[in-house]
Amino acid sequence: MAEDWNDYADGWDDSSDVRLYADRAFASLVSTVDIRAPVWKSKRVLDFGCGTGLLAEKVAPYVGGLIAVDTSDKMIAVLERKKLDRVSALCGDIFDDALRARIGPSGFDLIYASSVCGFLPDYEKTVVSLARLLKPGGRFVQWDWLASGDDGTGLTMGRIERALGKAGLQSVQAGRAFSMAANGTDLPVLIGVGTTRSRSSLD
Repeated sequence: MAEDWNDYADGWDDSSDVRLYADRAFASLVSTVDIRAPVWKSKRVLDFGCGTGLLAEKVAPYVGGLIAVDTSDKMIAVLERKKLDRVSALCGDIFDDALRARIGPSGFDLIYASSVCGFLPDYEKTVVSLARLLKPGGRFVQWDWLASGDDGTGLTMGRIERALGKAGLQSVQAGRAFSMAANGTDLPVLIGVGTTRSRSSLD
């Protein structure tokens, strides 16, 4: 998969549709998590499958630190050239021990994945693993295309809700976040949100 995404790295940021998707995902994040609130200045965030970092560009100014991870070395190279404050760009598998050692032992207050989960070979297993990287009270947010047939592309609201619930996340919600126009058709984008149990509920 990494090699496939490498083919798109050059010129990825030049696409008006790609930039619009990032704009709408960020607006959705603001309305869901209120990422611009002052409390986030001390929070730690993971951008899972960050690509060239278009969403990271928007999130980073409001948080304490952002780890951006992608398996495409060319996408990461584009992100690194942006030299974004508070962003550490890493190429590799977040679940690889060597990469985890570089990230450090502390968890994340927010993990988000933008147009990533629907392309994973094992979406459900990945969400379980990502949920384990969240701090108590941490949030997981994903955006993915609504499944439109039997071609294996996209996710459904039911599948998102089941996956997040199976991962042990609480207050799980899934719904339509926004849509993108293509060839005269509106393509819905879903959002899935879940929260880990807070420290008080674990006591």
